[in-house]
Parts: sequence; C-alpha cells; structure tokens
Amino acid sequence: MTEGDHGPSDDRVDDLDDAWSVAGASLYRADDDPGDPERFGGTMGASALATALDRAAETVRESPPDAKGYAVPLHDADGPRVTDEYVLWRPESEQFGWYDTGFGIDGTVRFVDVADAARTTVCDRLRLWHPDEQGDVEPTSSEASDSDDADEDAGAVPPTVVDPDASRSPDDVDAFFDDLRATVTAERAAARRANRARHRNATLRALANEGVAAGPFVSLGRANREDHIGEFVLQRPEGTTTGAHDGRTGPTLHRDSVLLVDSDDHDPDLPLAVRTTRVDDPVVRVKPARAGDVPLERFEDLLTDRDRDFYLAPLLNPVPFERRTDALDAVAERDAKRALFATTRPIRFDGDTMSTPSTPLDLNEYQERALKWAADAQDVALVHGPPGTGKTRTLTAFVLHAASRGERVLVTAHSNQAVDNLLVGDSTLDSPEAGTLHAFATGAQGDIDVDVARVGRQSTNDVVNREYASASVATADVVAATTNGAARFDADAFDVGVVDEATQASRAATAIVLDATERVVLAGDHRQLPPYAAVDADADETDAGTDPDLRRSWFEDVLDAYGDDVAVLLGRQYRMHDAIAAFPNDAFYDGRLETAARNADWRVDDREPLVAVDVHGPERQEDGGDSYYNPTEVDAVADEVTALVDGALDPADVGVISMYAAQADRIRSRLANGDVPGGRLVTVDTVDSFQGGEREAIVVSFVRSNDTGNSGFLETPTVGPRRLNVALTRARKRLVLVGDFDTLGTVAPHRTPEDSCAHLYRELAATVREHGRMQTRH
Repeated sequence: MTEGDHGPSDDRVDDLDDAWSVAGASLYRADDDPGDPERFGGTMGASALATALDRAAETVRESPPDAKGYAVPLHDADGPRVTDEYVLWRPESEQFGWYDTGFGIDGTVRFVDVADAARTTVCDRLRLWHPDEQGDVEPTSSEASDSDDADEDAGAVPPTVVDPDASRSPDDVDAFFDDLRATVTAERAAARRANRARHRNATLRALANEGVAAGPFVSLGRANREDHIGEFVLQRPEGTTTGAHDGRTGPTLHRDSVLLVDSDDHDPDLPLAVRTTRVDDPVVRVKPARAGDVPLERFEDLLTDRDRDFYLAPLLNPVPFERRTDALDAVAERDAKRALFATTRPIRFDGDTMSTPSTPLDLNEYQERALKWAADAQDVALVHGPPGTGKTRTLTAFVLHAASRGERVLVTAHSNQAVDNLLVGDSTLDSPEAGTLHAFATGAQGDIDVDVARVGRQSTNDVVNREYASASVATADVVAATTNGAARFDADAFDVGVVDEATQASRAATAIVLDATERVVLAGDHRQLPPYAAVDADADETDAGTDPDLRRSWFEDVLDAYGDDVAVLLGRQYRMHDAIAAFPNDAFYDGRLETAARNADWRVDDREPLVAVDVHGPERQEDGGDSYYNPTEVDAVADEVTALVDGALDPADVGVISMYAAQADRIRSRLANGDVPGGRLVTVDTVDSFQGGEREAIVVSFVRSNDTGNSGFLETPTVGPRRLNVALTRARKRLVLVGDFDTLGTVAPHRTPEDSCAHLYRELAATVREHGRMQTRH
C-alpha cells in the first residue's frame, strides 16, 4: 500500500475519540459474508489483518455486553473517520465476528476465521488500525493515566489467580462456621437483654417520644376464633397507625416479633413478653412469648383490661438472626462458596489486558482501576474507599456496566439509609442528583436503559418510595435491598452482588448476599467503624470490649487472606481541606491518599481549617447510666457553633459529633434553647451515627476528662482508632476538636501501651500544636 492510496500520513487516522464507547455503537451488519469477496481495494493478508485487529482491541479495550469478543471500530470506507460501527475480534482463536443478516429469519452474530475475513472488502475499513498505516496510535485516557506511573501500569490488570496466605483444615472450616453461628446466637440474646434494659431505664412516654415504643393501644379482649385460642387483640385509637415512619407513632411492627407490652400505671406484673401473631393496622394480635412471666390467669386479666393504655416496645425481632443463620447454613452446604467464605481456596479474575469496562461516568484513575477489578472478578473483589474518595460513584459505574452487559445486579448495604443513598443520593422528587443510579434509571442523565426495583418497606426516602418500591423485582436489571432483605432471593438468583459499606456488615449478614449471587463486589473502609455487635451493650464501658471477631466483616477476612491483589484503594479524596485530611491520611492510610486540587485549600472565611480547644472541665456520669457528659465542653461547643453560624455558614451546614450519647443530648438541648441562632438545624449526633455524613464544618466533643487518664472506650486498641478516624473525616472546610488532650493522650491505669490507642491522641495534639492551632479553655 502506498501513501497515495489513503492521503497524507498525518491524516490517515483520526484520533480515537475518548467518548467512543461500544454502548453507543452497533455491531456491523452484512449479508452472508463480512464484505464483498471480490476485493477491489487491494489485498490484506490474514496476518496483517490480525495485527490490525490486535492493535485496535488494545487501543479501544472494550467488549460489548454479550462479551463475545473485543469491539473494533470500523473506519469510513473513504477515509480515516472512526464510525459507530464495530466488528468483533477473538485474538485467542483468531476469529472475526459480525452480524450476519442472511442467517435464518432474523440473522445472528457469526464468527469466521481471520483468513476468511481477510478475503473480503471489510478489510478496507480496518487497514488503518495496522501500525504500518497509522504510526503510533494515541492511547485512550485510561492508558495515558496508567503510563504516567510505572507501578500503576504494572497493576493495570488484576492477577488471574490469587491464593490465600494460609490454609485451613476441614475441621478448622467447620469450627469457623460454628463460631459464626454462635456469634449470631450471642447477638440475638444480647439484643433481647439490651432492649429489656433500655425499657427498664426509661419511661414509656420517653420511649414513645423517641419512636421506640408504639402506642397507645386499647384491649379488645381475647380472640374469639378457635384457632386463635390464647391470643389477645390490641387496637390503636382511630386516626393512628402502628407503622408510621415519622418517629412519633412508634416502630413498624411485624408478625412474629417479640415485644414488651407495658402500661404507664406501674403495675408490678408489667411489662410482659408477647409475640405478635398478626399485624393488620390498626389491630395487633399477640400471645404470651414464653411461659412463666405470670400465671396465665393473670396474663389474661392484664391483657383484657379495657381501661388501660398499652404500649408495645421491641424485645426481639428474630427474623434477621434467623436469616443470617440460614444463610450461613446455605453457604456452608455448597463446596465452592463454603471454601470462598472461609477464604481457603484461590480466587480468580479474568485478567483481561485488552478490555476496559465502559461507563458513562467520568472516573479518575483509581476509580477506573477499581471498576476493572470489579468487572474482572470471578469470585470477589474489594473496593477500599476512604472518606470522600468517590466510592459510591465507582459502584454506580460498576452497576451500570454490569447491567449493560445483561447481568442482573443485587445492590445491598447493611442499612436502609445506605441502600437508598446508593440508589438516589441527594435526589429530590423534582431533581435527580447527577451521577446516581436514579438519574440514569429515569433518563435524566445519559441514554441507558436500566430498570431498578427496591425491596422492602422500610425506606423513608420519598424518591425511592415513589420510583422503585413498587417496581417489578422479577424484570428489574438492578434490585436494591438491605443485606437482611436479600434473604428473600434464591441461591445464585443474581449474576453479581454489590455490598456497599461492607465493612459495617457482619460476616453472617454478608453471607446472605453471597448465597444469592454468583460473585460479589465488597466496598467499604476497614479503617472506619466495624459492624455493630449487640453484645457491645453488655460490655463494661472501660473495655467496650467484645471479642474483636464479633465486630469483624468479611471484607477484612478477604483482605487479610488474599492481600492487596484483590483490593483497590481509591486514592484521591474530594471532601476535606488538605490540612484536615493530613493527620488521618498519615495515621490511618499510610500516607497513600492525595487531595484533589479543588478542595486542597478551601475554608470557612479566613478561619484555620483545623483547630483544637484543650478543655479541662471534669466529666460527669449519668445517674443510673453508663454514658458520660462534660458541661464545660458543652459550653465550648456552643461557642464554636455560634461563631460558625454568626459567620458564613448556614446552621444546616454545621455538625456536632459527640463520643457519648449523654453529651449529644445536652449539646442538642443547649443549641435548641434559643441562644444559638438556628441551633435546632445543627445536626448533633454520636460518632457512630455520623459515619457516612459530612458537613462544611464539624465540632467534635471527646467528653472524657479526669485525673486518672481514663478515656474509656475511646482508648480501645481495636475500635478506638476507627472511631477517631470517623470523627476526623466528616468536615469539609473546618474541623474543631474539643477535649482534654491530657486525659485522651494518657494510657489508662488498667491498660498497657500495647492495649491502648492513647498515642494517637498524643500525636494528634502534637500535630495541632506544631502548627499553632491549639487553644486552651478552663
């Protein structure tokens, strides 16, 4: 071929547009053969065509949804412009594919040997991919990003096989599953004890105001039907319901829940444990949950008293615990999943060097890498997403990619709020948030056909309830549910499962998702709070103990067993000012995070992004309770919040994090009393409740201040650092730390330095002092 055949060499090939995607293109169609067998445009041998197709596949790095081969765009027949038509290439078998419209009634995708394709005129639209024709091909954006860093380039594709770092005997695996079942049993018993203790330590009115207790109910007496012997009927007064979500009318009640029935007349035989047999708003049918609370005659006297107002408060909902145990049993019975869950077998990735997952979302190089790992995973992949690194965006890209390939995707998280956040983010009824699954599902963004359904009735999100709660689960491409809600699905009902906030989901809860899917993608941050364990409520405050394995996620199991080969760190954070991010980056992420240029130096007015107020005011303990509060810190926090809202911030953009619930209550009351402008709009919560949240400015109250240097659970070596990390990574522009740093930085008398994280508080205080940002308040 000569230069004159196709024009000047620098015009032969238009740069492949980064926006070219197989999702917006169509498979080349031809009748019987991929082109005219009589070649008028010159000859091209099979070897040359294979070279051109290899080069094109390496440049484009995309496969169509059916994954039958790599997509190779065709050029115009008369010039170098890349068109929206493509052919398919299978390099391992050297087969060429197109849509043969002459086959059968409607045609079919057909493959022939590359030598057969080389004898047709389709080569005229592929020859410009050959290196001799086009010179150096400009790399795609993802290739360019990877080439900037040798280490990044070396890890651009996951390994095809990753072995666990240690082996387990069959007896060890049996013991592993037995221990997990025992953990579920222990949590079930602890949940019952914790709920009974909460009921004992609060008034019915307080429990009702907090939305914990449902009521009042009146008795309608005994059930009359023979098959309902021993059951009693309670009914709400007209105009109220048993299942409102607004927190004022109590919790949603379910059939077969174990509840405490109580009355506010202080009868010594109340409360009683009952089990719901039917819930039909506004009527609830109950029966004794166990024998022995009181004689049956007395039970009947109490539950048929029509002059009492009754309240129902949760004692135990057995369903979540039963679902977890059932999932553990199901996974244990299937050899492949049993070995995977116990981390005893190799895990595999496609390791496809020539295919890059397509996505309509702009991703940075870390997010692209995570998408590649997730797309190539045959068993499990981990996405490690520190605060503000775009974990939700990355998962959305993966879900859209998987759905575009015809896969059914189960999207889960441990809580309803986390599930809804992944679905709709901050969307409103009138305005979908850009980049969310909701924006794509409704057509507000992109041209993607994806159907979404939401399982469960516990969502409080108006957008989710309007758009997805009634959608067909059977026909949906993407189904969203909590990990417990996923128990309704059969084994391997989905091609892939996504577990967001996987480091907050217990291993048993994650087993539910693993059972329902063929492979899983886990996303979370094991440097932040672990799964909640009900047994924590039984631990002494100074220990906050529990066996660390009780608060361990499967994400951590997989990471420990297989290492970083199965995980991708999202390494660029977009949330915090660099000064706020610096300490947690060094202390918890080994300095591996970088700050995006957009937020490297943003701040509130001219205030320093990070300051601390060293407060020496004695802590106090609640009467009859375990929680602590600190009046001096309450004053300091109120002053800091006042300064923020008197300045440039709206009260809703300010958050207060307390390490103790009693302190949060007092700060909330103080801000709401009218002294702080807009104080009621300031979010005040415990650190555990604030995970996942963020505000323009955050004030943290550490509470503990004493002469013995006892920081309670703040100092525990397992959860203490993770709780601190959460508190330090919620603020975008200003973070104020209020606490007694002498107490916080001292190893408690009952601990050793190895059994304490006090050193983190010392290092934090030293960092703040080094930059002249430590204030003192007495």
